Amino acid sequence: MVANKNILLPSAIMLNQAKTLEELEKQVISLNKEMFPNHNLATILGNGRREKPRFAFVFINPTHKNISSRKEWQGPRFPFIGTRQVWRVFYNAGLFDKALIDGINKNAEWSLGFTSKVLEFLDSKSFYFTNLVKFTGNNAELPDSAKIQMFLPLLKRELELLQPKFIVTFGLLPFESLTERKIKLQEYYTNALKRNELEFFEAKINSFKAKIIPCYFPVGRGNPKRAIEMLKMLQTLE
Repeated sequence: MVANKNILLPSAIMLNQAKTLEELEKQVISLNKEMFPNHNLATILGNGRREKPRFAFVFINPTHKNISSRKEWQGPRFPFIGTRQVWRVFYNAGLFDKALIDGINKNAEWSLGFTSKVLEFLDSKSFYFTNLVKFTGNNAELPDSAKIQMFLPLLKRELELLQPKFIVTFGLLPFESLTERKIKLQEYYTNALKRNELEFFEAKINSFKAKIIPCYFPVGRGNPKRAIEMLKMLQTLE
């Protein structure tokens, strides 16, 4: 439950004061504590290459399945720690390391050391993983419009600070939130396959001119097979 329904958005002044990702992360944690003081899951932030990554991958929201959602977790926190499906999709798209995927498939739990190796890999590939909504859910339900409005300014500031070359959005929620436009993902996918290349959409994110690529969500309600096909085409981008 939201602690104070009168507080829906981080103030623009507060966001403008965040000059680094570290400062912004403190604001995200502070906002979660203020709005959801009784929530029992830790805030999961973005991570990977933290300065001008080639690709920033924007998912929807973290859930309890991520083992770094445990407040006692002592390692880095980023999307999909301790899960398998998303990493398998990236591996099958040629974007993830074989030794690491073998470790994920073999071990039920991630150690802190293994988590650090995955994070090092993301950095080496110039990848950054983050979420539209920076509130860790107890289930896999999609976030409501209030949470999207609450956290969207924080995502925009995060991307503005990152300056990624391309932003890949998984599912229509992140795409529509960042571009303020609607598309038919089936139509986009069909056209991409015909051309064997991905079209990007330009959008102004605060002061940053972004290139945004929509993609099917790779697990759950999404379409892993089509997500793999689309992720394979990232190599066609210059």
